[in-house]
Amino acid sequence: MIGLYVFAAAAGVPVMAWFLLSGGDESGGENSGIGGLMLRLLPLSTVAIVTATFGLCGLLLTALDTAAGTTFAGAAGTGAAAGVLNSSVFAYLRRSDSTTSVSDERLSGTVGRVVLPVAGERRGRIAVSVDGQQLYLSARAMPVQSADAELEVGAPVLVVEVSHGVASVVRLDPELT
Repeated sequence: MIGLYVFAAAAGVPVMAWFLLSGGDESGGENSGIGGLMLRLLPLSTVAIVTATFGLCGLLLTALDTAAGTTFAGAAGTGAAAGVLNSSVFAYLRRSDSTTSVSDERLSGTVGRVVLPVAGERRGRIAVSVDGQQLYLSARAMPVQSADAELEVGAPVLVVEVSHGVASVVRLDPELT
């Protein structure tokens, strides 16, 4: 039996370490056929965790001189529990995926400050605060009737619109800030 535990640990631990270091399991992609179905039902990361846990627990219980039947049952139970825990945690994380994206329409009408000068056709950068989070956007000055004036660092601006990640801004009168 010890050979089974050594094999399981030797096969499972490197694969589990690879998943921990690589950041994911790509087995749920565009796999087809019975292999793809099996990997969608039981991802490779779960198989690796079950195998590694089974092998390591079996080796530990064998080293503690536990009876063979108890060792096998304990290793199998611990491996199964680790697999269920892994699947449950990652299912929860997939369901509770969050994003920090802000729509372009929501940025229109916000007040910001210039952090890199904006002048004529030269783009600069502005900072705006949305829901307490500081966002930095590329910015270009909107054409105005008067001469093109540079928007210097620290100048208050109004975001007129955002298109393709670039904010069109106009200088905001100091009395409006």
